[in-house]
Amino acid sequence: MIDWINGALATLAVSINADNPGGLAAIFFLAMSADIGIPFPFALDTIVFFTTYKMGAFSLPVLLVLLMLLSGSLLGTSVIYWVSRLLGPRFVDWVGKRSKFLRRNFEQFQNRLGRWSIPVIVAARLTPGLMQVSSMAAGTVRIRYYQMVLAIIFSFIVYDGTLIILGTIARLGLKDVGPEYAAWIVIGFVAIMTVVFVATHLIRRRSNNANIAAKC
Repeated sequence: MIDWINGALATLAVSINADNPGGLAAIFFLAMSADIGIPFPFALDTIVFFTTYKMGAFSLPVLLVLLMLLSGSLLGTSVIYWVSRLLGPRFVDWVGKRSKFLRRNFEQFQNRLGRWSIPVIVAARLTPGLMQVSSMAAGTVRIRYYQMVLAIIFSFIVYDGTLIILGTIARLGLKDVGPEYAAWIVIGFVAIMTVVFVATHLIRRRSNNANIAAKC
């Protein structure tokens, strides 16, 4: 298993470059799909982290990955935003019939959009499970598109910037570690991300339950 992961990471390291448009296109479509609502848990996070760890924060491969991620994210979110803006409640009802989670969170989130739309959307995009909700709500209440774009860019800077910092810390702190241990470094990273994800989910669920109890 570890050997397989090391082999996959080695392939990833050599496939991300300007001479391999297929690899970059795959990252672009993964990012677009994630923003639309087709999840690939920790796949993109791992790519950013490992590429930074292997190549350095200011290397061309990292810059290419970031460009693909931002472009894919802009396209994916724009699709949901404009569909929600054009179809309005009909699209929300259609989605709500297929996902009670999105419906419930949409109703709660929509009321938060107001004067501080950009920071509210940024916070939602950084919260597991609320990315698509924020895109739908922004389109339905007709938040200006440039505000949506700014929210995407700001959340991208915060989230992916954090991944780059973590990758840089690992690169500097583990520079003497041999490539055969790359799999364990990535496994450790995914474990940390899983703990953060679960903790965020539990905190948000407790907060929602407290709000519901307060209303009752």
